[in-house]
Amino acid sequence: MDSLLPALIGVAPCLLALWYGEWQARTLRQRCAQLQTALAEQRDNEVRLNFIAHHDALTGLPNRLQFQLQLEHGVAYARRHGSRLAVLFVDIDHFKSINDTLGHDAGDQVLVQFGQRLRQCVREVDTVARQGGDEFIVLLTELHNSADAQQVADKIMKAIGEPFLIHGEPLEVGASIGVSVYPDDDEDLETLIEKADLAMYAVKQRGKGASLRFLPTMQAKAYSRLILETALRHALEHDEFILTYQPKLDLRQQRITGVKALLRWKHPELGLVMPLDFLPVLEQSTLILPVGAWVMSTAAAQARYWMALGHPLIVSVHLSPRQFFQKDVAQVFAAILEQAGVPGRHIELEVTEAMLIDKTQNVEEILNQFKQMGMRIAISDFGTGYASLNYLRRFPVDVVKIDKAFVDDLQRGGAMVRSIIEMAHGLNMKVIAAGVETGEQLAQLSALGCDEAFGFCLSAAVSPEEVEALLANRQQRTAAFSD
Repeated sequence: MDSLLPALIGVAPCLLALWYGEWQARTLRQRCAQLQTALAEQRDNEVRLNFIAHHDALTGLPNRLQFQLQLEHGVAYARRHGSRLAVLFVDIDHFKSINDTLGHDAGDQVLVQFGQRLRQCVREVDTVARQGGDEFIVLLTELHNSADAQQVADKIMKAIGEPFLIHGEPLEVGASIGVSVYPDDDEDLETLIEKADLAMYAVKQRGKGASLRFLPTMQAKAYSRLILETALRHALEHDEFILTYQPKLDLRQQRITGVKALLRWKHPELGLVMPLDFLPVLEQSTLILPVGAWVMSTAAAQARYWMALGHPLIVSVHLSPRQFFQKDVAQVFAAILEQAGVPGRHIELEVTEAMLIDKTQNVEEILNQFKQMGMRIAISDFGTGYASLNYLRRFPVDVVKIDKAFVDDLQRGGAMVRSIIEMAHGLNMKVIAAGVETGEQLAQLSALGCDEAFGFCLSAAVSPEEVEALLANRQQRTAAFSD
């Protein structure tokens, strides 16, 4: 034992060295593994951050930045190989209304499904990106000719035409597409996008729900529109708008019971500008909301003034789709009526057939809110759209306004007018004929049982003072007849 101890003492340093070396090696292996894990996590984070920086969080599609990079690569390829590429600017029609009436969750579902359908319509080499909001942009590369781009646009329109399933319910969604082609339309990247956007806007102006290739005339129109919109904004700020009123005649009582408010622009240099020259731009821009509120406020104040004079006229005001579907529209109108101090029964709101049959909107609820304020609801230009009186039975409609085209057709017998009047009366609705130009038409309408009429046969749109003169004149004629 005594001889073993020195031997153990002799090898102890070696054993200690071996143990320490193994510990160091194990520690080094652990540190290497930790470093590898940290590097992998860093790489994953970089990939994730890069994806977030270049992709839309909701749809997972490339964003504007990534699209720009893809466009640069695509143009470089096209230049080298002498090929073409196309930019498609795609905008969802009436998306704000979907958000306002069905909620933002439904709107998000529409955006996700919309992006998926776009992706299914293109090839792997193409790019579908979300530009922002309800706008998407598509890059088609390696094209042989510009017609290929239109074929893809048509394919997209067909795919979008199929109902979307939102919260388990089908929803019809429309889209407008503008197309520009490199190098035919331009070689500058930003200008290509701008021209596709201009073409898309041209589709919106023509009624939406279609695709259109860029044309050079669109730039001139866009510039003119910008100038006009700026002038209209100035007109609103400087009180250049006025209202004129076209009297409506009760055909049974033979007296004026209401007027239609019509907007005019009293331009300081051009004089009186008619609505056909500026109203389309108003309705396609956000200006329609403040101008529409001004029209409603002015009409309500005028109704209150006439009421105080002993003329309880019903003032008819037309609502554009953008006004009708704006958030809290009923509360806005209620505040206007309260400020003017006029009961709702003195206001008639005109809405179009298309607005009433738009199934994506909670139309009935909005109309009922108007009715609760006592306002009268009229269908404007009935017979020119797709609605039927039986379909409209579900809505709280008071008045059907027959379009001028049917009034003009009275000389052929007026079968359509007769049918509309009979069906409307069967549903407890009144009927107003628009655009009556002759005494013969007036007599025929009266014989058919039409309730009210207006047009140049009775009076053009005139100032409030001229309306009062017409009222006084009719009162004098009635009094003379009674004597």
